[in-house]
Amino acid sequence: MKETEKKNKSFDTIENWETKKLLEELLQSQIKSFNAVKNALNEIELAVSSSLKKIKKRNSKIVYVGAGTSGRIGALDGVELIPTFGWPDDRVQFCFSGDDPLKATEGSEDSEELAVEHFNKKNINQDDVVIGLAASGSTKYTLKIIELSRNMGALTIGISNNKNSLLLNVAEMKICLETGSEFLAGSTRLAAGTSQKIALNLFSTSLMIKLNRVYKGFMIDVVASNEKLKKRSQYILSEITGCSEETAIKLLKQTNYNIRLSLMLFHNYTIEDAQKILEENDNDLHKILK
Repeated sequence: MKETEKKNKSFDTIENWETKKLLEELLQSQIKSFNAVKNALNEIELAVSSSLKKIKKRNSKIVYVGAGTSGRIGALDGVELIPTFGWPDDRVQFCFSGDDPLKATEGSEDSEELAVEHFNKKNINQDDVVIGLAASGSTKYTLKIIELSRNMGALTIGISNNKNSLLLNVAEMKICLETGSEFLAGSTRLAAGTSQKIALNLFSTSLMIKLNRVYKGFMIDVVASNEKLKKRSQYILSEITGCSEETAIKLLKQTNYNIRLSLMLFHNYTIEDAQKILEENDNDLHKILK
């Protein structure tokens, strides 16, 4: 039996515990998620550095693959790349076992046929980074897509909570988050799920920073899709340049709230020149604004 499925006898009588004790023990069980990620930092670092080589290509994609809780955790990480880092929405894709990640679809996680269909539909190729998540490491749907992706030449990353799992054998990059048995036997939405989310936070944030989507600690590619984010963009530009709020608003309006371009305008570049220089320097403001 897999470690994540085993029963911890310390929790045999949890139905009789007082609420305070339940909460304390649940919290304690979550702490091991952080330790599991800490023990896997070297593997996560290697996954980031390997992904950078792929994802710098103009048409490459990040693809999240999973079923059930693992699929939803992947979706939670991936959808945030778009508004937070301005990552193009056509360059982040999702493969879920079932049409709706919010609903369980009977038998879909065991369907290799569905995996093949989704693999083909997403047009996964050799330039992509494909992340497979499965607490058990044995989900057939996820395993099949990772296998097909690796055969295609894509970089494959397997994240599992059981060592020596099939997923870690199939994927090129292996991230094992050993969280052990759960507070509720087999409920991997708890410690295993938390560890997966932490690992993805570390992976995707580090990747975006290395892709020059952060400048001086600010999210300079944030998509100002509402008033709150427009104000945040104004704040970021003012903090970096020291300009007034009025100047920040004026610059941002000229660039449709593109902070990166607005910074270039502040330094007396035209929009056309700024766009050209940014492209020549991989959008790295550290090279341009010394």
